[in-house]
Amino acid sequence: MATFEAQVEALTSLSIDGSSSPTQTELTQFLTDGAKEILTSLPDSKKALYTTSNDLNSSSVSYTVLGSEIFSVTRDDGTINQPCRRIPAELNGRVRDTDDMMAATATDPVYYVINNVLVVVPEPSNSNNAQVNVLSYPSVAFGDSVIAKFPDEAEYLVPMYASIKSLQNALAEKASNSDMSTAIAAVKSAVEAAATTIASFTSTTESVFGDEDTFLTNNSQLTRVKDALDKAQETITGNLPSSTTDARGAQGNEDVELVTSALNIAQTEIQRAQVHLSEWNAIGDMRIKQVQVNLSKMDGYIKEVQTRLSIIGFLERQQAKLQADYEKGIQIVRGG
Repeated sequence: MATFEAQVEALTSLSIDGSSSPTQTELTQFLTDGAKEILTSLPDSKKALYTTSNDLNSSSVSYTVLGSEIFSVTRDDGTINQPCRRIPAELNGRVRDTDDMMAATATDPVYYVINNVLVVVPEPSNSNNAQVNVLSYPSVAFGDSVIAKFPDEAEYLVPMYASIKSLQNALAEKASNSDMSTAIAAVKSAVEAAATTIASFTSTTESVFGDEDTFLTNNSQLTRVKDALDKAQETITGNLPSSTTDARGAQGNEDVELVTSALNIAQTEIQRAQVHLSEWNAIGDMRIKQVQVNLSKMDGYIKEVQTRLSIIGFLERQQAKLQADYEKGIQIVRGG
């Protein structure tokens, strides 16, 4: 049979060890608490089936309760076991006084509990022993798989109770987990960083790709690109320096030297345009990449938060389902 830890893990999808939420020590406490709650909820007729009898005699005249539920106390009067009536501990002197109307007798014994110790009056002896029937609440460890003196039909409710408490423990840990707050704060930071970068594209002090020299004035990268391309075109076909000395004119005159010179000039201008264009692109790419990096970070953090919220949602739904099943099971074992 699977251990109670394995059963709880199957019901909750949690992985439990010495440092998890809950820990194995906490799980043991949940299991123990569950067993106590289930036994306490039973009607007396069922509780009686799981009581333990403890004899009191000359060598053991009292019983240490230790949290057990006292079910019944009897004392042998020499003929039958007489039921002992319970009295407040402060009356113990009066029941010992044979002249008092409340005096305890062999046929009318009493008991009281003081400092967690049960005392029977008249005092039990070997010939007139007493019996204390108690419902003891078991200690259930995470590695156990069965519970002694416990109703078989209700044993499944113990790991179910522990599962509910384990889910509550896990939910509390995840709700207060600093990783969630960190991820949410990181989303905000990434959004703000991306927004700042995007805002610079339309800023009056920063043009789309930097300061106004990059885009708006005669010194802008685009203006420089156009100027270089214009000059290259003029050198090739635009009558520069004259209609006979541009590349096309020189070619018409079959002046190879002038053609070569004009093409070299045009090539230089094209290279200048490429340089300015690459500068423009580099500045633009850097900004765009910066936005993309921030958006990528934001997406990653959002997915992290969504994953954590999805886990919390599952735990909450599973807790609610187990709670409903547990309450239904308790009603059944109560006989209701």
